[in-house]
Amino acid sequence: MADARQQRTAAVRDVGAGAGALVVGVAAASAFNEFVPEGHRPEDVLPGAKSVVVAGNQGPTAGAWRSPDHRVMEITGYDFRENVAVHVMCDYIEREHGHRALQAPSLPTAGHNPPMSMMLAAVLAGLGTRSLAANIILHPRYGLLYYAALVTTLDLEPDHPLEEDVCPSKPCIQMYEKLGTTPCLASCPKDQGGCLDGALDENGRISYSYYDRERCTSRSMNFGIGSIQKSLVQITTEEDRERRKSMIYSDFFSQSLSSLSYYKESVAQCFECMRVCPVGMHERRLQ
Repeated sequence: MADARQQRTAAVRDVGAGAGALVVGVAAASAFNEFVPEGHRPEDVLPGAKSVVVAGNQGPTAGAWRSPDHRVMEITGYDFRENVAVHVMCDYIEREHGHRALQAPSLPTAGHNPPMSMMLAAVLAGLGTRSLAANIILHPRYGLLYYAALVTTLDLEPDHPLEEDVCPSKPCIQMYEKLGTTPCLASCPKDQGGCLDGALDENGRISYSYYDRERCTSRSMNFGIGSIQKSLVQITTEEDRERRKSMIYSDFFSQSLSSLSYYKESVAQCFECMRVCPVGMHERRLQ
């Protein structure tokens, strides 16, 4: 029985990798119960859920990280490959194993709280740990990855959370000992109007972290639902007809509409904390 479980788990992993996932991890559906309330658990979206399979992939390419043109990050969507892998694995599980599977809902319908946390799913599936940089999950080899997950009634062999924290890395600990900060904290310090703050203990582990989500959102997500709402208020209350027309046809309003159409420009435009993060940086050192 154990061998059969391991074999079908390996088969699901292979399908995900073949569909484009860089990493694939598995968490038991019940593992979420300790950390999240009812309404945000795998069984809340699929009764009888046994397993959560998480797919991770790199976002921007090494070339995109090096581009001096900020518009590359604003208009190029990279966070879709892991979703493709999840859909392919869902189809495989239902077709070959006769068990239900669905993509875990990860986008918030109100506020910032999604039905299920992909960050928690990645941690429970052993794909990374939280960082000083806005609690972003860092994979030990690749650093920043984008994650998607599926929930299934198929019983799979779960992975386990990493025993060693990915953040802070050794270079960050050395920098903190000398300067009292780390690359990510220095890129956006709270006391200078930024989003991040934190501290390390004598063992080089995170003892305190701070993230101003609202401030970060206002800076890094300049296009999308929020910008549409703000623009519409300004447009509908503008009394000058010509000015109102120019606002409708402005580059800003056009880009906001585009971001809704493709849902890529509204993902994020600020990557500075991750641009300087040493974790996974070797993966981006190409010619």
